[in-house]
Order: sequence, then structure tokens, then C-alpha cells
Amino acid sequence: MNEVNHLIVSNTLDFSTDFVAAEMKARNLKYLRINRDRFSKYEVCYDSGILSVRMNDVIYSLTQTSLKSVFFRAPVFIRSNKTYSVEEQLYRSQWSSFIRNLTIFTNAKWLNHPMYTYQAESKIFQLEVAKSVGLEIPKTIVTNSIRNLQDENIYVVKALDTPLFHDNGYDSFTYSTIASGTSIKNSSLNEAPVIIQEYLSEKTDVRVTIIGNKVFPIKILQNGQGITEDWRKTKKNQLQYSPISLPKELEKKLLCLMKRLNLAFGGVDLIISHGNFYFIEVNPTGEWGWIEANTDYKLHNAIVDWMVN
Repeated sequence: MNEVNHLIVSNTLDFSTDFVAAEMKARNLKYLRINRDRFSKYEVCYDSGILSVRMNDVIYSLTQTSLKSVFFRAPVFIRSNKTYSVEEQLYRSQWSSFIRNLTIFTNAKWLNHPMYTYQAESKIFQLEVAKSVGLEIPKTIVTNSIRNLQDENIYVVKALDTPLFHDNGYDSFTYSTIASGTSIKNSSLNEAPVIIQEYLSEKTDVRVTIIGNKVFPIKILQNGQGITEDWRKTKKNQLQYSPISLPKELEKKLLCLMKRLNLAFGGVDLIISHGNFYFIEVNPTGEWGWIEANTDYKLHNAIVDWMVN
């Protein structure tokens, strides 16, 4: 059997994972990548503390002593509303349970552990932790009522969790939306709670990718300027990504946040408004390949460094 020291759990279409796998191969590390969309191609067996995986007639073994780290790029929430056949439901539910059971490898370092990922993806929880470490956040309420809104105020409305909608063969999701108190009151919120935050004017979006104790911040701009609405609505070829330096005290607070959340990796969204930094959210499974493709940051190196050290 081939002993595995580093495990990657991902998907064949995740090109960020490709960077990590290529770096592990370049370093001659003993790693195994398993992809969620290829599980039926593998033979797995857990027996007496040893997990064996047969892939392309090669057998790999994972044990408590051999496995040093896990790069976990699998989701912990199933957000799709697509209708699946019985066979597809069985595949999704049982293989999802299988990868959750990989947490039996308690001696391994996880980036990130599913339990802490699940907890950190709770928006109210992460906002409260952010406040507890001294980060400034916009005034925020979570509600399905219009009673606490002022007509003249401008708000940012966003989902409490990223909803994926499946309709007519297409998947879609929602963006953050700027709206007045009056327009929100003319809508119906009673169906589901949403996050409503004060609108921060003259804003600049900042994404901070944190890997271990390393911090990689960038500004996200359009034509050299901040973007009024959700920057994800802007065409990619119109965006610029500019590496920046953060105040040291802010860095310390962000690292403290990650420690409190038990995360080794996170994509933190900040906003600069009138010279102040505001915490918006942290995504424990955030995408980062686009950052590496558009800056000199070598995030995949930092990930592999963390896994092997």
C-alpha cells in the first residue's frame, strides 16, 4: 500500500485545488486527492483503524499515525434545491456522510475542520465573534419583519445563508442589494429572515485571505475606484485587484478572529468607509484561485507550507 501523509478532499472542477496538488507533487509529498464527483470510481474500506482507498488499481492507506494534514474543500451545507433521483440522493447523502466521518483522523491538521467550518458559516455567530475581538461591524439586524426599519435610511440586504435556486435547468443565487427603508417595507420579508445592515457610503471592498498566521489582503476596484454595490455584479474584466497593507492592530484582530473560530483558512471581507475598516463576513471555504491568478500572492504555497509544517 502507498502511505498517505496529506489528504485533499475536493472536486475535479476546483482549479484552486489543482494549484495545491501540483505543489505537493513538486515537493514529492505523499498525498492523495479524492474528488466528490468521482467517489463511485473509488473502492474504500475502513477496517481496524486503517482507511484504504483503491484508485486506478493503486491502493492508498491512511492511518492515525501516517496522516498529517487534510485540505478539506468539501462543503458542509447542501444548498441546492435541485430535485435528484433516488440513486443521486443515495450517492450524495452517503458519500457526504463518508467524508464527514474522515474526522476520525484526529491527529491530522485540518484546513478547515468540518465542525468548525459548519459553525463559522453561521453569519450571526461570526459577527458576534468579530465584535468580541474588537472588529468594527456595520449596524446589523437579522429579521423577517419591517418594524425596525426607517423609511429614509439606506440599507444593504443579504441572505442569512447563500441560497442556491434551481429553476428551468439553471442554478442561481442572490447578491447583496442596496435598498431604502421604504422599498424594503413595500416588499415581503415574512417568508424568511434576512440580514439588514446599514449602508456604508464611499466604500472600498477588501478581501483578506488568511492561511495560518499569514495575511494576504487586496483591494477590489473598478477603474481605480471603490464599487458602490456588490462587486460580484461587476464584469470580471472590469475589476482590478490591488495588494495592500493592513494596519498591524487590524491584522492582530483578524488573526484573533480566526483563532476564536478555529479556522486555519478564511476569506475575510472588509469594507473601508471614510477611513474606517468594517468587518463584513468570513468565508471558511472561500475561493482564492482568482486572487492568485491576478496578483503575485502564492496562496497555494502558503497552504502547502501550513500543511507540512
